[in-house]
Amino acid sequence: MSTSPEHPIAKRLSGWAVFDLDGTLADSLSDISLALSKVLRRHHRNSLSLEETKKLVGKGPRTLVERAWLATGEPASEEQARELTGEYLLEYRSNPKGGTRAFPGIHEGLRRLFSLGWSLGLCTNKDGRAARFLVEELGWEKWIRVVVSGEETTRKPDPLPLRLALRRMKAPPGRHLFIGDSEVDLQTARNARVEGVFLSHGYGEFGSVSRDGMHHMGTAAELFSWMARAGPRPASAPPRSGFAKLPGNF
Repeated sequence: MSTSPEHPIAKRLSGWAVFDLDGTLADSLSDISLALSKVLRRHHRNSLSLEETKKLVGKGPRTLVERAWLATGEPASEEQARELTGEYLLEYRSNPKGGTRAFPGIHEGLRRLFSLGWSLGLCTNKDGRAARFLVEELGWEKWIRVVVSGEETTRKPDPLPLRLALRRMKAPPGRHLFIGDSEVDLQTARNARVEGVFLSHGYGEFGSVSRDGMHHMGTAAELFSWMARAGPRPASAPPRSGFAKLPGNF
């Protein structure tokens, strides 16, 4: 684990954390791959394997479709990409949960953090309707009350969606965290001046982002144990009333 000189370990974490969704909290690769393959086959393209699809995710549905088209033949035009993205979203929304499951230790970890007073949010490039449905279906809506999705502002690694999530959570200044599974997530954290945490059980790679000020966790159990230890003491835990009822919240 790497700790920034600007945030010595003696200074406790704030108790506000934002998570990425796909590859971080939820293993949704099989459902993403299934929906994408249906669209590819409909247009007489070869399907992509799970491993091939895994390399394409991370920057939202349109980028996923554009990358898939480039990987299977001629690239899609602007108009084609827009129409194909619509087809993909229809396929995915028809069975958004499907085989999607929480990664080991996620459900218990979120519940524990919430009981300790943590305020939790979600920032994803995923389609917002599908993201909120998954949060509800996986039973996390009690703990994750703010969701900012790719179509609401700009997409990660732009810092705006992460900053919007923290603003909706009414987070004060402090050592906030953004937890993800990709270089895009780490760059988003850096751009937003938030501490980034790379959770390596997901789909992405640490990449070329400097490790200075970033944290690396191998498992959800390791992540949540550290957050519980380094977070606010019970007497100073953030009040749950800090969740704002704004568009994008539950």
